[in-house]
Amino acid sequence: MKGNQGYCHCCRKEVFFIVSGDWLRDQYICDQCTSIPRQRHLQHILDKHFEGWERLSIHESSPSSDFLSRYAPKYTSSQFLPEVPFGLTSADGIRSENLEALTFASNSIDIFVTQDVFEHIFSPDRAAREISRVLAPGGIHIFTAPKFEELSKSYPRAVINSNGSVTNLFPPEYHGNPVGDGKSLVTWHFGDDFEFLLSQWSGLPVTTYVTRDKDLGIDAKFIEVFVMRKPSD
Repeated sequence: MKGNQGYCHCCRKEVFFIVSGDWLRDQYICDQCTSIPRQRHLQHILDKHFEGWERLSIHESSPSSDFLSRYAPKYTSSQFLPEVPFGLTSADGIRSENLEALTFASNSIDIFVTQDVFEHIFSPDRAAREISRVLAPGGIHIFTAPKFEELSKSYPRAVINSNGSVTNLFPPEYHGNPVGDGKSLVTWHFGDDFEFLLSQWSGLPVTTYVTRDKDLGIDAKFIEVFVMRKPSD
């Protein structure tokens, strides 16, 4: 079997990382928890640079796994469920939130997590400002989003109109979605100016973490981890 032994930060075990294809981003899988590189990278950054993160209040928008919730008693999550009033929960207990207009109180969350979400938001500038607002002093937004190396300037691929309809500016592109019909429209492509835009939108400094470490099962394209940190009082 193609792959290698190593340590997985998602299940915190010595494991075997299976390589099932050339697209490592989705095909370099932990044989114990089935995590993929970007998920392991995010938890590696938490473990390495934010010791004790498990004890803090954590909210994750649109999670596709339970890897963070396994270790964090104060973990909560939400999905974008437009059929459910934002701030309330669906019949099956899922909280409905819109990243562009969060219902959380200001300065209330220590760690806000989004994994491959920002490229599906029509107004990522509003989302960045909202996340900055709800972060507690010293809190962080830790997240992943595809950043294209060959793209100098980020651009929207689709816009939402005042009547709620969507206009695609380019041929529509979809990624997987843990809710709904399983498809999520790609609304933005991010390029070299991504961190500058994030900082401009949020008013917070942005740090980018780049890791390539087979021993941790971290190796693929588009697995940078970004962190925006709110100053402490």
